[in-house]
Amino acid sequence: MKRISFLLALIFAGQIFFAQDTLTVKLHPARMFPWTILYELNNVKQNYINNKQQNEDSTFVYKMQDLSPGMYLLMYDMNNRNFIYFIYNHEPISLEIYPKEHNKILIHRSKENKVFLPYATKYNKWISQLNELEKKMDKGQLTESDKKDFAKICDMLNQQQINYLKKSKNLLAHKYIEAMTEYYPDINLPEKTYWKKKKVQYFSHLDFNDPDLQRSNIIINKINQYIFEIDPPKEPKTNHLEYMKRIEEILLKIKDQTYRDNVIISLINSFINVDGRVTKMLINKYLKTMPEKDKRQVNINAVLEQVGMTVGETAPEFTFVDFLNKKHSFYKILKQKSYTLLIFWGSTCSHCLHAMPIVNKMMQNRKKDFNVVAIGIEYEKYPWSSEHQNYPDFYHGLKLQKWQNPIVKTYGVHATPTFFIINSKGEVIAKPYDVEDIETWLKMHPAR
Repeated sequence: MKRISFLLALIFAGQIFFAQDTLTVKLHPARMFPWTILYELNNVKQNYINNKQQNEDSTFVYKMQDLSPGMYLLMYDMNNRNFIYFIYNHEPISLEIYPKEHNKILIHRSKENKVFLPYATKYNKWISQLNELEKKMDKGQLTESDKKDFAKICDMLNQQQINYLKKSKNLLAHKYIEAMTEYYPDINLPEKTYWKKKKVQYFSHLDFNDPDLQRSNIIINKINQYIFEIDPPKEPKTNHLEYMKRIEEILLKIKDQTYRDNVIISLINSFINVDGRVTKMLINKYLKTMPEKDKRQVNINAVLEQVGMTVGETAPEFTFVDFLNKKHSFYKILKQKSYTLLIFWGSTCSHCLHAMPIVNKMMQNRKKDFNVVAIGIEYEKYPWSSEHQNYPDFYHGLKLQKWQNPIVKTYGVHATPTFFIINSKGEVIAKPYDVEDIETWLKMHPAR
């Protein structure tokens, strides 16, 4: 009888333990955040777990015992996409969050998060400061005072790594902290040597194939940092080749096919607004050979439509009618001069109304080698019919239906103004983001 009672007591104690294996969060001020959503980070994805409405005591409570150890994300401000990351490793977690006080977090329960969250806060602050100083170095603006600050922050960051690796011993947080180790060479080195050393050492503390790290955002964050932030490519004609070289170096390090495919899918989306050539290359080289279940994660047609025309491609021919009902062939205009600046704009777009006079002034000195074709994308003729007359040296055309116009969709225009520089052969040779990019291109390609 005593043995049975003892067994029942053990079972009951186990039930209490698991019942306590929860995430409890309180947000301040409570009334501002009535809902939260919980996601698991795994395989470069945010997998939805559950959502909760605020309890009467202003807390949100999630049962966690059936979930795998790893990194999770709690979204608490859906309008502004504010959230926190935290670690779950089979223990109760109790947090208080103060979003209006720079996301201050009080950790009442959780060995993992009492170590990891303070570490991550300091880490993000110092990494951000060091990255800004690297950007100044890249622009040749680094002062002696900046160099001293850089060395000081590096010392603090390195000491933090040592301290928190000791604090996190025997915790899952230890693995995350070790993987987040950053390498910064001596800032007094020549710039090329600095970046070369950083690239060589950048992934030295990261195991791409560790299942625990794959259940976090650490690997993909490191990948994005390496590709986009470390000595980013600066030659528009060949940027895509340098990006692809970096991507392929990384993919060779990943053995797990599912994780590798998800990294590729993430990069396909990341490059849509950075360099659409890379998106197209990744689709053609990798996505089309993936298993069907992975392919379905990407709507290829929608992605390609969003990317639109990219540098190196041939611009499609189209015709347009100006305000005097004269019909023009885009290709005939291209052949008249060495270059054509093609602008998609809107007469009610504030950015366009700011940019167009600047472009007009820029082009006064390039009339011999530049056409300017300005296509108004509108729902109706007015106020385009009067506004376009401020730029008499441009070829003007009107395309109604705005975003649904076939030419607008073919060129992948999703915002105004959108610019293309096209040579007389019809090749897209530049896709400036704004008027500053146009100015930079003109300086690099002076009139002959």
